[in-house]
Formats: sequence, C-alpha cells, structure tokens
Amino acid sequence: MFWTDLRRSGVLPGLAMLVAVVALNVWLQPHFFGRPSLESNIATFTPTILVCIAQAIIVLNRQLDLSLGAGVSLLNCALASLPTDIVGGAWTTIVVTLLLALALGAVNGILVAFLGLPSLIATFATGAIWFGLALGLMPQPGGAVDPGLGDLYGADWFGLPVPLLIVCVVMAGCILLGRHRFGRWLVAVGSNPASAFQAGVPVRAATFGAYVVAWLLVFLSALSISAQTLSGDARLGQTYTLTSVAAVVIGGISLAGGRGSPWGALLGALVLGIIANVIYFAGIPSIWQEFFKGLVVMAALGFMVFGQLRRRMA
Repeated sequence: MFWTDLRRSGVLPGLAMLVAVVALNVWLQPHFFGRPSLESNIATFTPTILVCIAQAIIVLNRQLDLSLGAGVSLLNCALASLPTDIVGGAWTTIVVTLLLALALGAVNGILVAFLGLPSLIATFATGAIWFGLALGLMPQPGGAVDPGLGDLYGADWFGLPVPLLIVCVVMAGCILLGRHRFGRWLVAVGSNPASAFQAGVPVRAATFGAYVVAWLLVFLSALSISAQTLSGDARLGQTYTLTSVAAVVIGGISLAGGRGSPWGALLGALVLGIIANVIYFAGIPSIWQEFFKGLVVMAALGFMVFGQLRRRMA
C-alpha cells in the first residue's frame, strides 16, 4: 500500500534523483553528513526550498507565478533599505515587508482569479514591475539588513538550526493545509475547475488564496536570504523563478494542476541545490550549473511522460 501510494504520488523519480545526487556528493565530499556541512547546506537551501513550495501551491491550483524571483528581490531590497530607527526597529521593518509580500500576492491573485488574465502573462508582467521597483529602491547592491536577523537565522533552537526549523514548520503547515477545506479546494480547482465550481467550491477565492498563501512563503524566503547576505540586491532572486518551476517538475507535480504535493517541490529543491554542490566539489566551472540542471529537468519530464503513457495503456 505504501509503495503504491508513493508511486502514484509522482515523487519516485525525484526521490531517485535525490538519492543519486546525494551519493555523488558524499563521494566528492566525505564530510557531507557532518553537522557543520549539513547546517551550512540547509541554511543555503532554505530560501530556494521556500520559493519552490510557494510555486507548488500555485501549480497545484493549475496556475503559475513567474514573478516569484523578482518578488524575492523586491522584498530583499525593502528589508535592506527601510529605516530601522523607527518605532519597533527591525520588527517594524519585517512587518512592513510581510504586508508588502501579501499585497504582491494579492495583486497577482486579483489579476488571475478575478480579472481572468492568464497567469503566465499576468505574472510575467508583474514580475517585470517588481524587478523595476527593486531597482528603483536599490540601483546598486547595498543597504543594510539588521545584523540581529542574521544572528537569529544562524542560531540553534531546541538543538536544531533555525533554517531547519523554518522548513519543518512550513512542511507541517502544508500538511495541515492539505487536511483543511481550503487545501482540498486548491486541489479540486486544479484538477477540474468546472467540476469544482459545480460542486460548490469558490473557484476564484481558492485561486486568490493560493497566491496569497504562496507569497507568505516568498516573504519567508526573502527573509532567509536577507539574513544571510545582510544587504540588498535587486538581482538577488533572478534565478529563483525558473528554479522553482524546475523543482516542481522534478518533484512530480503536474503542471496541469491537481496532482502532486509540496513534498515533491521539497525534493526538487534539494536535488537542484545538491547538484550545485556536486558541480562545485567536482571542480566543474559554475557556468555549467544551469546546463546540468536542465538535464535533470529533462529527465524528470521524461519520467513524467513515461508515467502518463503507462497510465493510459493500463
């Protein structure tokens, strides 16, 4: 039963890829499973993981968001440029940035859910706007993020590093979301919007909510990477959008919506992150990183097509 459920979930190809790249990484880096190495990796991977899970939530609803990377950049620039000497200090800056993230998600949600614009076109346009705003805030890399945020991100709570706790809390939230009525609405709309509407599901509200929830994770991603860099850069999140789509594909989440889970996005993000490690420790020039990522995504697509053919022939 467990094996059957695992196979039907679509995560097996991603899981196999993860095992393969971890084995290769261990061969190249014998101390990969040492605590310092694991803590460093999870701190580095956490921003990507959060963006990939955000994209997964939207894709499960049969939509896409091409503005996530630009959103990370804008939120990072906001954190680095907003004054910290106001009432509440750094916490006020964080709250303002959180509200900004929710507003960005709401804009995308309104354009797609209520105005009926294709998500591919709408979010491509808003991504250009977010990037322009980020450049307006910070034409050159600079600014300063409160050092206390970096200290918090690098700390241990309950014997575990904070980045790992963030990922655990987010995944626990995904489990709760999947059991909640709203989570079932997301999947129902992604599977068949017309049938969901006939069943009484508020399709537009579900789509709008998917964007808002996803952008809460984008905020956490921007917060995490800002805690590491302690500065702002309008180009910081440029690679995140395509990485998130690639992780969704590797994790077996159907781009047609309604099939898959955020766990697949987590697997995909880890695969892509560890591939970067392998390239580094193998001494391969970094310019080949995107090439190898592309090969992995193509392999994942091949597995997906093969699985669809098997289901049709069964």
